[in-house]
Amino acid sequence: MNKKIKLFFILLFTTSFSTFAQPQNETLVKADSLFKNQRFTQSFMLYDSIYHSQKATPAMLLKMAYIKEGLDDFTLAQYYLNEYYLATNNDLALTKMENLAKEKELTGYETNDLNFIRSLYYKHFQWLAISVFFIALILFSFFILQLKKYKQIPPVTSFFLVAILTGLFALINFGKSYNEALIIKNNTFVMAAPSAGAEVIDVITKGNKIEINNQEDVWLQIEWQGEQCYVKSNNVRRLNVW
Repeated sequence: MNKKIKLFFILLFTTSFSTFAQPQNETLVKADSLFKNQRFTQSFMLYDSIYHSQKATPAMLLKMAYIKEGLDDFTLAQYYLNEYYLATNNDLALTKMENLAKEKELTGYETNDLNFIRSLYYKHFQWLAISVFFIALILFSFFILQLKKYKQIPPVTSFFLVAILTGLFALINFGKSYNEALIIKNNTFVMAAPSAGAEVIDVITKGNKIEINNQEDVWLQIEWQGEQCYVKSNNVRRLNVW
């Protein structure tokens, strides 16, 4: 594993472990021991079993990304780095993803206004939800005071209270949905319509990040180079928000 990769991940490990120390189960302890002894393939197998059976820890996601980049599997390295970033909001991971994307000529990792706003949203999602909750609490208290004082339901306060409660419900239940995914297979066909007989718009390689707008059977509707297109679902791997 080259020195550049090692230095980057050492820095991330340092910032990650101190912030996200979590209880460890027996399998995770064994996997960490294997990782420490540089038995990366064996440790990854255990990490992967944990990943698919329970919630992944940020430190574990970072180690999985480290292993995959060391094995030159840049697609899965990007995948686990992206999930680590969503779990920790560590800007170092975002920088690493952008640099790796430039090196491999991948799309979907560009820094633009939309991605910046989206990044801020996920980075501060918890505080946003807490803020909306306290606004709802204040409005509810104001509603009770007006009800007691005027002996009737205050229409304006009621309207805003219902609106903020609806917004809070939507935020908690749907606000952290994440519709991005990675292409995991080379020579993935981008089609003009959800059909194998449709026009082929492009053929793309693995590692590119896409945003999923909708799903129709085995086809995912995406936007590719400004056009609404379709790719088969078995060619992509969805990113998760842990």
